[in-house]
Amino acid sequence: MLSSYLTLLWKNRQEDKRKHQDYKETRYKCIIMLLHAKLNFEKNQKVLNQYGYNVSDIEDLDDLLEAELVNSYLFASTQFIQALEGFIKEPSEQTRISVAKAMRKDLWRLK
Repeated sequence: MLSSYLTLLWKNRQEDKRKHQDYKETRYKCIIMLLHAKLNFEKNQKVLNQYGYNVSDIEDLDDLLEAELVNSYLFASTQFIQALEGFIKEPSEQTRISVAKAMRKDLWRLK
């Protein structure tokens, strides 16, 4: 009886971890797309709209990035949050790469 209970607890914990990981992967994929669009808005605006983002100008995109930043406080690592803040303050290829590396480390514990 005790082993069944412990097995159930373990399975529930594993399922919760998997859901958290899946959520992070989904959010990070969306954020990568937003970062890419920020660096070349005119070229990527249609792609954002195809994925359901109602983005008519760069200010809309900035609002989305700010919303993703606030949302990331719920699930992301401090390193990722700091990298995203850096990109929002100073968008560049270098800061985008820093965000992507923080994502990789957060998701897969890779450097």
